[in-house]
Amino acid sequence: MSCKSENGCPVCENEAGNIVLDQRETIPTLQNVALANRTEAVSFPTGALKMMWCGVCSFVWNADFDPSKISYDAGYNNDVTYSGYYVAHLEAMADRIINSVPAGESIHYVEIGCGEGDFLRLVVERAQGRCVSATGFDPSFTKQDALPEGAVVHTTFFGDEQLALVPEAANVICSRHTIEHVADVQAFVQALCAPVTTPERTLFVETPNANWILQNTAFQDFFYEHCSIYTPESMALALGQHGLEAQTIPVYGGQYMWTEGRLAVDVAADEVEVTADLAQKYVDDSSVLLRDWGRFIEKQSETGPVAIWGAASKGVTFSLLLSRGDGAQIACAIDLNEVKQGCFLPLSGAPVVTPQDAMDLGVQSVIIMNPNYRDEVLQMAKDMNWMPTFVTLNTET
Repeated sequence: MSCKSENGCPVCENEAGNIVLDQRETIPTLQNVALANRTEAVSFPTGALKMMWCGVCSFVWNADFDPSKISYDAGYNNDVTYSGYYVAHLEAMADRIINSVPAGESIHYVEIGCGEGDFLRLVVERAQGRCVSATGFDPSFTKQDALPEGAVVHTTFFGDEQLALVPEAANVICSRHTIEHVADVQAFVQALCAPVTTPERTLFVETPNANWILQNTAFQDFFYEHCSIYTPESMALALGQHGLEAQTIPVYGGQYMWTEGRLAVDVAADEVEVTADLAQKYVDDSSVLLRDWGRFIEKQSETGPVAIWGAASKGVTFSLLLSRGDGAQIACAIDLNEVKQGCFLPLSGAPVVTPQDAMDLGVQSVIIMNPNYRDEVLQMAKDMNWMPTFVTLNTET
């Protein structure tokens, strides 16, 4: 089953003036997987991409998404805590949640889509005794033994039937990096908003910002898992449809947005004003940028192997779109995640290596997939006395 109709917006149901941003016929259904050999990697299951932009509310979605193709199992690994930058971001978001509850009041925390409970544990730890209950919901959760004392995670999706499992004292509802994976927008947003029944409860949602992707022509940030990508405007409309007033700020260098939703004084959702300029600019610029990166890789390959730094979603997409059969391609992907090292990226088959491995392979050029990590990558290379040419996506070619 696809995301609603092919061209109808899942948030506002508009079918007129929507723009096709990006189309790809064969892409991996999962990005963050550790594949043990190249044969398994190049034959990984595929899906199709047709990213649409809504001309009314600016929501972005994959009209060709098929949820039956997605299965998050033990081979899925999206651990980015090897980066000090990302750890600092997690701590800042945990502190936002803690500080939203007036000093002296206890925190009763609920997280929808908590994964293995890493952020839930962080909130409990940084609350320093103020978080007296923590409740998570995630069907893939397996680490019961690692939960803080008094915490519980229900291994289920969250919907109407799970509302009774939300503690009566709950004053914080949080969902991080889950909403973009859900095709049934209306049902999931309704589920997120349903527990916010009193002014004392606040909903926190963190998710990628589609406006950042368009502004930076970040073609590498469109991939199969993310079938529903919000802008501040579409998020405000989606929450407003279910009685919440949304306040959104950019976080994580603008790549993500952080939304706080509370019961609206005026239940009616505000009118949303958007312009097609940003979406059209992405359409016009993305093919040019892909061509330019292809030429860059071809030129740099003349002097030695070209690597990317980052074997997560951005790196998987970039390596696939820039792979070529004439030798001008990505030699390897560098990543600090030990689970991914020694494995291969889906479809492109690029090997995942350590920084030391890349230096030993004679890599002469490195393309940093995420500009947020540029400074720490450069410092690491300096500490290794390794001096390849470094360039960064979205900042230079």
